[in-house]
This record gives sequence, C-alpha cells and structure tokens, in this order.
Amino acid sequence: MVFFPATSRKEDAENLAAAQRDALDAADVRVETQDQGMYRYLTSEQLFKLLDCLLESHRFAKAFNSSNEQRTTLWKAGFKGKSKPNLLKQETSSLACGLRILFRMYSDDSRQTAWEEVQRQLLK
Repeated sequence: MVFFPATSRKEDAENLAAAQRDALDAADVRVETQDQGMYRYLTSEQLFKLLDCLLESHRFAKAFNSSNEQRTTLWKAGFKGKSKPNLLKQETSSLACGLRILFRMYSDDSRQTAWEEVQRQLLK
C-alpha cells in the first residue's frame, strides 16, 4: 500500500547493495526509487501511525508464535494444516514494512523534521 510490493522488494535489494558499498566508504549513496504507492501522499504523522499499527501487528504475531501451548491447542482442535498454525509471515512482513518506512523517511530530505523520531524508532 505504501510502496507497492514489487517496488519494495526491488528497493530492498538496492538498499542492501548501497549499504554494502557504503560500508567500505563513507560516500553519500542515494538509491534511485520510483515514487509509487501512497508514501508521498502521507504525512509523517500518518506514517508514524501506520508504523505503530505495523509494530503492534508484529508484537501480536510474535507473541502468538511464541505460545507453543496455544498453537498446539488450535492444531489439536482441528485447525487446518499438517503443522501447528503460525503467524510467521505476519511477524516478518509487518516488521519489514515498518523498517522500510523508517529507512525511506530517514533518506527523504523533505522529512527532516521527523528524523529525530525516526532515529528513536529505529533504535527502539
């Protein structure tokens, strides 16, 4: 929704390559991205609200995945599938999307006023 999935995956690969290059020298590396999705239309406040929702989704999925007893009970009660139910995709995707938003905001010069909060969120 924020970036479109195909753009996000491509951007992740470009960001990783840029970070690896940047680890060797301190040059300012800018990743070229197509400005798709809703990112440019959302305020920083709205992005932080979305980030809060994504992080809550991550916490919920992580707690569920950590509860072996709850997963076993659902599985024994006839939950569909050959293995215990899990929310691994939700756990990883919500965190990945949240990080993607934060890193995009941090590299966006037009959002400099939000950089302090972005740094705080990344360190958290």
